[in-house]
Amino acid sequence: MKIPSNIKEIFEKERFHQLATASKNGEPNCSYIGAKYLLDDETIIVVDNFMKKTLKNILENPRVSIAIIREKEAYQIKGNCKYLTEGPIYEEARKWMKAKGDRYPAKGALLIKVTDIFYSTSDEKAGLPI
Repeated sequence: MKIPSNIKEIFEKERFHQLATASKNGEPNCSYIGAKYLLDDETIIVVDNFMKKTLKNILENPRVSIAIIREKEAYQIKGNCKYLTEGPIYEEARKWMKAKGDRYPAKGALLIKVTDIFYSTSDEKAGLPI
């Protein structure tokens, strides 16, 4: 699914978002992500620097959800995730992260293909697909 320009702008301009995952048994986890960028109109990259529970969940269950918000505008992005530790997309993510500082290990990259986007505002559109 293509990410609309207004949602791309929020994703890119806001510093942090929340990434939700679940284990194969349904145990939820939510973490802040800041090392993120758009690969293209349908794909999000999140760099794994210090993930533990998030990584465990993704390896067990590749479905993820990202909550993004700016003032009164909020969306939920859902997608399928692949964990990369090699290849050109991982190398690009590693280089991007290392440019921000050597303290970031860039152990892997989450490649998230967007499947759905929902309104997450507190009005009559809440929960509806965009």
